[in-house]
Amino acid sequence: MKISASIVIYNEKKEILKNVIESFLQISLEKELIIIDNSDKANLKEFVLSFEGVKYIHTQQNIGFGAGHNLAFKNITEKSHIHLIINPDVYFESNKIKKMILWMSDNKDISLSVPKVLYPNGDDQTIVRNIPTFLSLFIRKFNFLGFFNQLVIKDEYKNNSFIKTTEIPFAHGCFFVFNSSVFETINGFDERFFLYMEDVDIFIRAKEFGKTVINPHYKIYHEHRKGSSKSFKLLLWHIVSAIKFFLKYRNSDILKYNSIHEQDSK
Repeated sequence: MKISASIVIYNEKKEILKNVIESFLQISLEKELIIIDNSDKANLKEFVLSFEGVKYIHTQQNIGFGAGHNLAFKNITEKSHIHLIINPDVYFESNKIKKMILWMSDNKDISLSVPKVLYPNGDDQTIVRNIPTFLSLFIRKFNFLGFFNQLVIKDEYKNNSFIKTTEIPFAHGCFFVFNSSVFETINGFDERFFLYMEDVDIFIRAKEFGKTVINPHYKIYHEHRKGSSKSFKLLLWHIVSAIKFFLKYRNSDILKYNSIHEQDSK
């Protein structure tokens, strides 16, 4: 069985990137890793190519998160069975993720899965949420004084509440395990979303071809960086993507997915 993976980087630090590349390369399966560099300059080319078997593509401009992953998928030399979408700021135990990949391959009714996600100190990250409404997203971004904390929390599913494989509305996109055929069928990410909301959108479309689940028996570590809360430019991208998202689904009942269902598979 062959697996493939894509990582999209933008002015990434070498020490961060080293962790994720080594984690992936240590998975004892036939594999292919493609790194898309959206940075202006190819400063990381020599570093990335120092890892045997890693393909590096420099876009010379920031084409966006989803477009970068789509470009990587198109450049896979031979079709894989499972495709991983990986953030550069994650790392994991390779043997555990190998088991997750094999589990995913055995469960053909699942189109997309995510593992449990932890901070480097071992604390849970809340990655599973309801598909947002315009109001819930607005409150999350602009709840400066904390008046609406309960509304924000209501849209979240705490990681430690999952004790078995569970069908979920969507999860934030730091580590996706895709059935490669599904990713190909839905044409990957919608490139209208330059940054943000592309994870919600791809979960909605993947649901048409199978279950989208979290499997808490497997875990990764993620150095989560809340970019849009710290940068006005990133916040603006988030707002633009949100507008595009709600326009795209203005006539669709996407909120019907806002429930969780435990599964029998382990």
